[in-house]
Amino acid sequence: MSEHNNNIDILINILICLVFFIIMPVSLVLAEDESQKNSYYTHPDYQKFMPKVIGILPMDNLSLEPEIETFLYHEVYNRLIAKGYIRVSTDKILENMGKLGIQTPGQISGISPQTLGKELGCDAILRGGIEQSAAVHGGVYDAVVVSCSLYLIHCPTGEVLWSCEQWRTAHRQWQLDPFNALINIIAHEKSSRKDRVAWLVHEMLKTFPDGPIRVVNEDLLNQAVEIKSK
Repeated sequence: MSEHNNNIDILINILICLVFFIIMPVSLVLAEDESQKNSYYTHPDYQKFMPKVIGILPMDNLSLEPEIETFLYHEVYNRLIAKGYIRVSTDKILENMGKLGIQTPGQISGISPQTLGKELGCDAILRGGIEQSAAVHGGVYDAVVVSCSLYLIHCPTGEVLWSCEQWRTAHRQWQLDPFNALINIIAHEKSSRKDRVAWLVHEMLKTFPDGPIRVVNEDLLNQAVEIKSK
């Protein structure tokens, strides 16, 4: 009878351990999601300072994924026109970065918004970068996490007109079977980085105020105005 009770106690302890190791990672992930809510800011006098021409600057990359900042730049550049703003052309941006001696996005902080506005011929600059882009594995779950920040800065005053930070997307699969978990990890790690960033930018720009230019959706391509380099 004593041996039977011991076996029951062992089974109960095993079940407690299994519940602990299954429930705890789930709780941690849910708590992590709560801490990853987006935050954005719009200047209270945005309508007063609203820019018409925006220079989108090269994006920074603090993640371990190479060239993902290029996807971020192009997604922002391509989608911004739908918000009703004129963009400074990419060629002109790169040309002036060279003239100013800017070789990495981090060096942009050393140039005043007033100088950048004058050189680029724009009312505001939009800069930002990727903070995180990686696969995360945690016991019974796996995820792909991407986060970035964008800042719209008014050139004449240097004030931040709009910002959006730490939007994240994660695709999780809850699989206890080791083989299925392995397949999911492989699938997520090979998922398109471009698609991840495209989703991220789409969500972020939902909070971006509409600009002064009326865009006709049916004629979007013809509305894509750029200021070319001279």
